[in-house]
Amino acid sequence: MPTFPMFIRNLSLALLIPLLAFAQNAPVKVACPKNLIRSAGPAVHQSISAEEAAYISSRTEKVLPGAWKEYLGSVEAALPHGAALPAYVSEILAPRQSRQLRQPDLPKLGIALSGGGLRAAYFAAGVLTSLDGRNKTHPTGTNGVLQAATYLAGLSGGGWFTTALIQANFPTIPELVFPAADSNLPASNSRLGGFLTGVDLVLPGGTTGDNTGYFEAIVAELAEKHAAGFPVTITDAWSREIARHFVNGTTAANILQEGVHGTGILFSGIQNVPSIKAHAQPFPIILANAVPPALTANPNDPNVTADIIPGNSVPVGTEIWEINLFETGSWDPAIGSFIPTRLLGSTPASGSGRSVQAAKCVVGFDQASYIAGISSNVWNGLNLTTDLLSFTPEGPVLELIQAEFPGQPPVRMDSAAIPNPFKGINPKAFTASNESFVALVDGGSNGEVCPLQPLIVRARGVDTIFAIDAPADRTDSFTNGTDLINTASRAARFGGLYPFPKVPSSPDTFVNQGLTSRPTFFGCDEPEVPLVIYVANGAPSAQRRALGLPGITNIPTAVNTYSPELAQSFMDESFAIATQGLGNNSTDPGAQWSTCLACALVDRTRSRQRIPREGLCSTCFKNFCWNGKE
Repeated sequence: MPTFPMFIRNLSLALLIPLLAFAQNAPVKVACPKNLIRSAGPAVHQSISAEEAAYISSRTEKVLPGAWKEYLGSVEAALPHGAALPAYVSEILAPRQSRQLRQPDLPKLGIALSGGGLRAAYFAAGVLTSLDGRNKTHPTGTNGVLQAATYLAGLSGGGWFTTALIQANFPTIPELVFPAADSNLPASNSRLGGFLTGVDLVLPGGTTGDNTGYFEAIVAELAEKHAAGFPVTITDAWSREIARHFVNGTTAANILQEGVHGTGILFSGIQNVPSIKAHAQPFPIILANAVPPALTANPNDPNVTADIIPGNSVPVGTEIWEINLFETGSWDPAIGSFIPTRLLGSTPASGSGRSVQAAKCVVGFDQASYIAGISSNVWNGLNLTTDLLSFTPEGPVLELIQAEFPGQPPVRMDSAAIPNPFKGINPKAFTASNESFVALVDGGSNGEVCPLQPLIVRARGVDTIFAIDAPADRTDSFTNGTDLINTASRAARFGGLYPFPKVPSSPDTFVNQGLTSRPTFFGCDEPEVPLVIYVANGAPSAQRRALGLPGITNIPTAVNTYSPELAQSFMDESFAIATQGLGNNSTDPGAQWSTCLACALVDRTRSRQRIPREGLCSTCFKNFCWNGKE
């Protein structure tokens, strides 16, 4: 691996803050560019932005050859005695010198981190520890996969983890999660104080009085945004709560107090983090869902609610939005457009004649904590109305918002109110085209709780997706594969726009065939779609099952407090789940997993090069692929 990522990791974050920070929570007006909106192009010929293309190109050229070579060394070191990889695995991951005269055909890997609150964040932490090439304490044969990934997508709890990781300059997972030894230093936007989940995310005070003071501090931090003329909703308050755990600027000592708490760290500004500038991080993406105007106007209309999967809060067909460092928008054809993330909060020119409205542009709207808050805003699912305020944890906060900021525009108070960047676009298909604001909520609120959609966009050409899935689908808070079912179902609505492999049609198949209790490959014989490596939080690890012990990682989503001891044991168990590798036809946990993972990661490149699957890789695919039977 190149030497500069290590240098970047050791660089003081104090140098980053002038590049990251906007220094306030109030968007500021700026001149609009000539072309505010980028069309993604026709549905079958969409394109990524020039900025994303440049990032991926530089990462592929400068970082990934070394990362894949280092990963191959990890795989080879873990090979069982007498075992050998097929020659094509080594040739793809570390091409011979003679082949380096041309661009290597390296695997293009995307990692997806699901929602599921703190459970999902800590499950991601444990699994990614097993994939981190910097983890020298516990070599797994899978170390280095994280460094070799091209994309990293997260939503809700997985979005918390993703946001924390990228804005903190890509530290090791333990450094990210747990407070540093010098955590008695004062709070600063130059460092993350750990996830601090020993303090409750929603009600951190020990008494009602403490919580009241905390809520007042939260609302006071939103005054600048309101004064600048922007609506303040429950998502704004939620984002300030999230900031105290997943964005730089908070310590255990000041978590209850009004303060900076990452204010001014912009999501678009993360592109100036040294490890991002060096292309040493996978390209990050956060997801959110739109609430269609019809659901707001007629929440009980069966024509609208019929498309909502039971237990979810927005229709399947509503637009999925993504926020990346450079752009925000949707690949779905109803929008098919993007605005620079730096200019989120801006609106294009619209109307005609006497009703024409000029474009209005701002910067500073895309606070990193706000993006993480949007992606995890589930409060619309509780239908925050005055009738239910006293029954919701955020009720007192909403009452304070309504009291402190009267006369706001008519927006949904239970959702993020985003000035509509696509006003006037495609009014026949985009149902919010005429709205002044769009309402955005939790990225999994349509039933797709694992952010697979941005990784199956054809324009990105992802070969393989490592899906880390940890929603509480079952009554025991384990996962049952519903995310993959819902993703496949939605993808089918759009024809060939979102290629996705065949998966079981029923959660019962996932559970009964053990597809959620061991790593499973989907799409093994469908070379035209991405291969999905599915690691689910679906059961205790093989080790615990063998001992008859209960699970550790099936903690309900509503649990908002994890002590450091619980967090560590949870991550250890997640690590065990990710490395157990108990295949369909194998009885020895872990003996072949690292080898088989390597076989899966190179398989699409192998197929492109018309090389037949052979040797250990043939055995691996028999052991880990879903057989296609219900």
